[in-house]
Amino acid sequence: MSATRRLAEFIYGLRYDDISRDAISKAKLCLMDWVGVTVGGYASGQNDMDAMIDALSPFFGQPQATLITKKRKVDVVNAALINGTASHFLDYDDVHMGMIGHPTVPVVPAALAVGEYHGIDGKKLIEAIVVGIEVECRIGEAVNPEHYATGWHATATLGGFGACAAVAKIIGLNVDKVVSALGIAGTQAFGLQQSFGTMCKPFHAGKAASNGIIAAFLAQKGFTAPQQILEGQAGFGKAFSQKFDDSKIGNFGRPFEIEGVVYKRYASCYLTHAAVRCMLEMRERYHPTTSEIDSIEVKASSAAVAVAGKPEPQTGLEGKFSLRYCVALALLKGRAVESDFADNSVHEPAIKHLMSKVNVIPEESSAPTEVEINIEMNDGGEIKERLELTSKDAAVPISEWQSTLEAKSSDLLKRTLTSETTNKIITGIQKLDKTDNIKNIVELLS
Repeated sequence: MSATRRLAEFIYGLRYDDISRDAISKAKLCLMDWVGVTVGGYASGQNDMDAMIDALSPFFGQPQATLITKKRKVDVVNAALINGTASHFLDYDDVHMGMIGHPTVPVVPAALAVGEYHGIDGKKLIEAIVVGIEVECRIGEAVNPEHYATGWHATATLGGFGACAAVAKIIGLNVDKVVSALGIAGTQAFGLQQSFGTMCKPFHAGKAASNGIIAAFLAQKGFTAPQQILEGQAGFGKAFSQKFDDSKIGNFGRPFEIEGVVYKRYASCYLTHAAVRCMLEMRERYHPTTSEIDSIEVKASSAAVAVAGKPEPQTGLEGKFSLRYCVALALLKGRAVESDFADNSVHEPAIKHLMSKVNVIPEESSAPTEVEINIEMNDGGEIKERLELTSKDAAVPISEWQSTLEAKSSDLLKRTLTSETTNKIITGIQKLDKTDNIKNIVELLS
């Protein structure tokens, strides 16, 4: 049986009762994180998001799905596109290192828009989230790291498959139509890393969400499509990677890929997080001051330097993709929160001075989230630490993520919504599996 059909049979066959308790808990956490970063994205990116809405508003269709915080409904395709863009605006959303991307931001906007339109219950939304993340991450593991190393933005290229799977689950496509839906999703695959540091990066997430919706609904109506989009001679696996590991498309849910999702504590590209975490630990342990430091050498993975190696960021968005800036920020301020990535922040004289002492060196042998920082002091002394982040994050128990995300999402939600509404949203997500209609939660976000 082809990889594409195996994937389709999994999408069609998965039921809520088949999902592990940990995967259900992580689906709720993914949704909780998503609502926080989406509301935060609309707030922090107000000018850009309003410009996007203004540009598209002449083409909006029937009012079917909510634009978060905008007290407005539009058609499901544009709702997913715009909400998905907002949710990736801060680059503060979750990560999966098998996918080498952000799994929730293409999947949830699509599932939420279609789910609101159809009035689905919370268990069906959980099914959609779990299946969507399983699909995009399994395909990611089949084509990575070569796929990402080539310059594709996996959140976009793989996210369209995930969004398609989630919507196919919600609208009940049979296996044959899921195969076609995946074909339509795959032929729309797009997204280049050259866009990082611009509005096109968050746009990738929204476009993947809307592409997934289009794929599923076209397939529902009999639109013809390639039946071997993954493994075909001119399919996704061959065209988008130097290898396609067919064995990764199987043994689904053992464990579920959503169980490997990790969440961001810092408001920058995840490939800067090892350096931020390492510098924060060094700051706490050794208390180095700028005046005492001669130089800072950061040895990071080649992947991290390729993605987050902007040497002189000119905007806050570019700062999220600058190891030099993030390391200087962590040492100088002991944090890396969203307000540190405003346009004026990257030009602060103290930050610029400290950045001039930071030298980033790519290390071929390092894991993507592995870093070594060596601080040379003016008196000839040396401070050195090495850290690998993914293993640390993978070991964090769900209960700890729960408290972390409740605090993170509450903080982001309260910047726009009242404390009472925020608490209702958090409680509603915690009880998602008992919700008869997800409109009850979505309405709180309007």
